[in-house]
Amino acid sequence: MEWGGNGRIAGPGRRSRRGVVTMLAAGVGAVGVVACGQSGTPGGVDSSAAPARKNVTLRLVARLAQEADMWPVRLPQFMEAHSGVTVEPELHTGDIVGKIFALVAAGSMGDVGHTHYSAAQPQRLALQKAVRELDAYAAKDKLDLKQWYPAAVEAGRVDSKLIALPFKGKMGTIGFFYNQTLFEQAGLKVPDANTTVTELAETGAKLTRPDGSQIGLAGVLPKSASQLISTVRRWNAEVFSRDWMKVTLDTQQARDAFGWYYDAFHKRQFMNPALPVQDTFNAGKAAMMITVDISQEKSKTTAAGQQQGFKWGAMLAPKGPTGRRGGYWVPDGIQLFSTSAAPDEGWQLLKWLSDKDTGLALAMQKSPGVSNTPGARPDVYNDPAFLNHEVFPRYLQELERDANQMNEPFQVPGNFKIDEFNGALGAQVDKIWKNQAEPTLSFMRALNDELQNVLNLPR
Repeated sequence: MEWGGNGRIAGPGRRSRRGVVTMLAAGVGAVGVVACGQSGTPGGVDSSAAPARKNVTLRLVARLAQEADMWPVRLPQFMEAHSGVTVEPELHTGDIVGKIFALVAAGSMGDVGHTHYSAAQPQRLALQKAVRELDAYAAKDKLDLKQWYPAAVEAGRVDSKLIALPFKGKMGTIGFFYNQTLFEQAGLKVPDANTTVTELAETGAKLTRPDGSQIGLAGVLPKSASQLISTVRRWNAEVFSRDWMKVTLDTQQARDAFGWYYDAFHKRQFMNPALPVQDTFNAGKAAMMITVDISQEKSKTTAAGQQQGFKWGAMLAPKGPTGRRGGYWVPDGIQLFSTSAAPDEGWQLLKWLSDKDTGLALAMQKSPGVSNTPGARPDVYNDPAFLNHEVFPRYLQELERDANQMNEPFQVPGNFKIDEFNGALGAQVDKIWKNQAEPTLSFMRALNDELQNVLNLPR
């Protein structure tokens, strides 16, 4: 990996830690402007809290492309505010979840890492004793945990112990996009905040062409626990009980959710699970799209609309039978690893990477391929800089902010066997995709039993 003088990434793989830290210290490639206090210290953080030790090096393991604009801004500012502490970023392409697990297994993990809750990674690392508990650090610094969204903080606990701080976060699987141009050509009213899933199906059927050149709705019945949780909640169903230890897909509400998708795929045929969701919509070949979230998709759709020449809009997902829209609050974590020889300095970096200014820097990224998911904090989502983003219209930013007010919590299998759970779930949902099974009462009970068997496995 190379960072050029224009802040863009060039070349495959990753750069040596020495090369990256030299670039960061020099401020080369910094992209964007972040609201900071004097001398680069973030607002609300006292630079006198910087560790007293000198010549400390922290190794940070994280993704490259998705946070490419943020790292060259916030890491040099951290080193400026914490004299004597050097951060060596080891930024990877590809599967960062698997990479961190591999480094832990090899005993070569660094000090601080960016981890992912949707993969139950922070929890699994905690069970392996690979990360440090943070309660004592938080208590010593009197860290106000209320500065983050409550769901983001609670997701970072295992057995009531704090094992991560929120790096970023959003309400997932709640974004809904529509191609305004196709609606206007068909003489149909675009969806609005009162649109229901029943109306969505009716409109989707009207906007589907028999020759397959256009479908009404791009979307799928998800094969992963995190996205399925959000989806079935639209029908007031749940995948797990509140303690995460019981599968609850043997209900009429869950059956209704599966049935809606089966009807969309195989009866009314206004959805095609074989088509890539985002690519189909962004090519102008789908009238509507239900996708992972607004922040992940808005930059791609903005570019696609300009290239393909169509107008588009976005809103929160349509209402289900009880008025619930679905959703799944999921943060990413920043964790302090047990292998760290400088845990006090590592804790300072954790706080820095979860503060308001880092959260805003994440939201304001603009380069191709970056993630725009903000820090998991109300003060980021309400910041005028976020709401008045120079690239995205204010209504999109407000949608993202307002989605976080929905009471849709984070969940994973209570034994944290996410890979096994998703494997069993995906195999059964695939039968719905391929019309090899219908969501009958017996199918849903069998699915529930199979997933419960996975959940009964020890942690």
